[in-house]
Amino acid sequence: MIGALEQCANLLLDADLTIGNLECVLGRGGQQVNKNYIFRGAGDSPKYLKKYFHALSVANNHTLDFGPDGLLECLDVLKKADIGYFGGGVNIQASRAGLLLEVKGRRIMLLGYNDFRKEDYQATEDRAGNTPLISDWVIEDIRYAKRACNADIVIPFVHWGIEMNPTPTPEQRELSKRWIDAGASAIIGGHPHVTQTIDSYRGRPIVYSLGNFVFDYYPVDPAIWYGWAIRLSIPPQSADGTGSID
Repeated sequence: MIGALEQCANLLLDADLTIGNLECVLGRGGQQVNKNYIFRGAGDSPKYLKKYFHALSVANNHTLDFGPDGLLECLDVLKKADIGYFGGGVNIQASRAGLLLEVKGRRIMLLGYNDFRKEDYQATEDRAGNTPLISDWVIEDIRYAKRACNADIVIPFVHWGIEMNPTPTPEQRELSKRWIDAGASAIIGGHPHVTQTIDSYRGRPIVYSLGNFVFDYYPVDPAIWYGWAIRLSIPPQSADGTGSID
């Protein structure tokens, strides 16, 4: 991981905010669950994540690889390292709350949702987990961010799609449009391990899958398995309080 981050340092550090997806557990706690692939970050991971990222999504199918207790320790590790996180929490209310950041006078709300086997990983009223992808919840959270949190920019990060398939499903395309209609400024997706189509709807970008950024799951990585880093440009807020995103 360190080498990959260093090679991309100019890209990662040349932004007001750098956001990523943390597809593993940090810390040493929790009890390993019975599944085919288990991911835990190295002990010094927080130092390097802090250097290159301002915030991380924990809405995916690996942040519960060591159960709810493992996730709770992971969140504590992120807090101690002063790394923001979203898409997961001590319960479903905390998980859905998102992360509100302010950059150059613009209030940016980050929301995270997991769709892959979401029932297995979702937070509940009394259990840590991540936010399941329920479209009505996404719409509610976007509208709440705009209305109650005065967010200028709202970006849902969605863990979804079919693995190894370079094409988003018709449902993904339709849901993305609904969320933009509700007020989302952009939709950013991941999980399929390959990049997918990029769409634009009402002038707002939809990135269905970024592919893999740092990932050593495969013994040999074919050249076609590359990943994207997306740069979003948020112009200054106009006099009437509006603004777009490119």
